[in-house]
Amino acid sequence: MRALRTALTPVLVLAVILLGGCGRISGLLDHVSLFHPVWAADGWVYYLREVTSTSGSGQAEVWRQRPDGSKEERVLARAPQVSACGAGLFSFLFAGPDGDLGMGLECGWDETELLSYSPADKTFEPLASARFLVDAVLVNGGGGGFVEAPRECGPGGIQLLADGKAYEFGSPVTVGGATFNLSGGDTACESRVLARSPAALGERLFFITAPDSLGRLPLPPEVSPDDLTWHLTEWDVGSATARFVTELPGLAGLAVSPDGRSVIAAVASDHAGGVWSVDVGTGKKTRIADGARAYDPSFSPDGKRFVYVEHFKRLRFAGTR
Repeated sequence: MRALRTALTPVLVLAVILLGGCGRISGLLDHVSLFHPVWAADGWVYYLREVTSTSGSGQAEVWRQRPDGSKEERVLARAPQVSACGAGLFSFLFAGPDGDLGMGLECGWDETELLSYSPADKTFEPLASARFLVDAVLVNGGGGGFVEAPRECGPGGIQLLADGKAYEFGSPVTVGGATFNLSGGDTACESRVLARSPAALGERLFFITAPDSLGRLPLPPEVSPDDLTWHLTEWDVGSATARFVTELPGLAGLAVSPDGRSVIAAVASDHAGGVWSVDVGTGKKTRIADGARAYDPSFSPDGKRFVYVEHFKRLRFAGTR
């Protein structure tokens, strides 16, 4: 009799699901993805959450979670109506001015609107409007910053953000004996390199770049960005000087510690993935969190902890040691 019950159990479970209706089956097959966590000044970690079902991709929503996991809730189901964008879609989050939350909205195929959102007041403030962007970082109280903007030359280029607009860098950067342009412009691809993941503190800009992409852009189909050698690079905006800090084991998202002494790199790589802490002064790097696919790190306001996304499935919290 026990054997009969065991054999029937999967059938009974399936019957319960079927009787519950198609919505229940769809719910079981839904895939939830998480992106771009930001540890805000109010102590919450904000992030984008998107549910993809068998019927197609859904819209990203803004959620937030307490670092201790005690509470999780949806903040915004839809992007706000803004004059320059209309009904946009949430694309990415970033640290906004004065501890608020920054939001990147997709506006059609080739436009991004940057907004600041105050969780306390539930109000929005326009920051900038630019061509399609994939990331942004603000400096100097939110009055300027840097953005990552893909161009025809390749999937990564960094531009200046000022006066509500994004601008190409006016002069090339020389680092490690190579001279190249940071922006990913549509012409003169032979002088460009892939540059991604801007992170900044004051006039110090950090990013990852692949010097071996120089003269090879746009990359041919048989060459993947994962095949390139990536360097953590620091650029002093005031003196326009740059240096390679250290080589990284793969594509990485960056975050600068509040004291500027270290950078954490969340590496998405099967052989050396996880989160690495880099001493900016010495270039020494230490693996501080394991995991094959790590993305989008963000420091806590006091710099003692950080959060990142693992496999686009879950938030992970760790100490900086």
